[in-house]
Amino acid sequence: MAAAVAAAVVPTPSAWVEQYYSRVWFPPVQRALTTISNAFPFAVLDVLLVAALALCLFALVSIARAPRGRRLASLGRRSWQGAVVAAIVYLVFLAAWGGNYRRRPVTALLDFDDARVTRAAVVALNDAAIREVTRLRPALPTRLDSWPGRDAVAARLRPALDEAAGLLALPGPVTPARPKKTILDAYYTRAGVSGMTNPFFLETLVASNVLPCELPAVIAHEWGHLAGLARESDASFFGLLVCLHADPAARYSAWLDIFARTLAGRDRAGRREALAKLPAEVRADLQAMAARSERDQVRAVTAIAWRSYDTYLRSQRVDSGLRNYGEVVRLLAGTRFEADWRPILRGAR
Repeated sequence: MAAAVAAAVVPTPSAWVEQYYSRVWFPPVQRALTTISNAFPFAVLDVLLVAALALCLFALVSIARAPRGRRLASLGRRSWQGAVVAAIVYLVFLAAWGGNYRRRPVTALLDFDDARVTRAAVVALNDAAIREVTRLRPALPTRLDSWPGRDAVAARLRPALDEAAGLLALPGPVTPARPKKTILDAYYTRAGVSGMTNPFFLETLVASNVLPCELPAVIAHEWGHLAGLARESDASFFGLLVCLHADPAARYSAWLDIFARTLAGRDRAGRREALAKLPAEVRADLQAMAARSERDQVRAVTAIAWRSYDTYLRSQRVDSGLRNYGEVVRLLAGTRFEADWRPILRGAR
C-alpha cells in the first residue's frame, strides 16, 4: 500500500519515463500482453470483472455470516484486504500501461507550434475534410452494412500501424489487438463510449453500435493507446495517422472524423454551408451517426460516465480532463506536415 501511495503522489520526471518506461519496458510488455489477449476470442477484461465481482460477493457474504459480535472485526479485516488488493491492482496498472500517462505529450515529438492554431487553420482543415470525403465516398459501398467487418478492418489497418509508429519515431513494432465485444457493451452504448483499451491485458474493446464508417478510426485510436500514447488527444492523432495511410475506407473514416471535429471552427452560417457542400452519401453517414447517438444514449448514464472519466483523467495528471479528446484538433492545426500527411518531427528540417 505504501508503494501504491508513493507511485501515485511522487513526481516522476517525464524524461525518465520516456527513456526507460515507454521505450524500454513498455514495448515488450505490450507485445506480450496483447499476444496473450489475442489468443482468446472473448474479452479478458470480462473475466477480470467477473472475478472481481465474485471476490466482492465472497467478502460481503463472509461478513454477513460472521458470528454476532465479530462482524465489525470481519468488516475491518475485509476492508484492509480490499485496500491491499486495490494497491496491487494499481501497481499492476502502472506497470502494464498506466505509466504512459507520465510520458511527454506527443507535441514534444512534433514540429508543433501553438501559434499555428488559429480559427483559419481549423477552417482549412474542415475544407480539406470536405474535399477528401467528397473524393473518397463514391468508391465505397453505398450501404453501410456492406462495409468490411471488424476483423477485416483490423487486418487492413495493420500495415499502416507500423508506418504511423515510424512517422512518430515510436518504439515498435506495436502488436495490434483484435477488436472485441465485451459484457460492458450495454453500458458503452448508453454512455456514448465507442471503445476502450483494457489496461491490464492491452486488448481493444469496441462498442457494438459503432458504425462501419467510424470503425477504422475507433480501432486505430485504441491502437494508439497500445503504442503507449495514453492521452486521448495523442491516441486520436496517432489513430488518424494510421487511417490516413491505410485503405480508402480508413482514410474516409479519418476525414469524416476530422470534418466532425473541425466543423465547430465555423460560425452557424458557415456550418450550414459546409454541410451543404457534402455529397448526399456523406450527409447520410453523419445523420446515421447522429441517429445512433439519439437512439442509444441515455443522458443520465452519459453524464455520470463522462464525469467519472473526467475525474479519472485528471487523477492521471491529464489536467484538461475530458477536453483532452478535443485537443487533437489543436495537434492537427499546430503541426507541420509534409506531403501525404507525414508529420515533421521536432528538430527535423
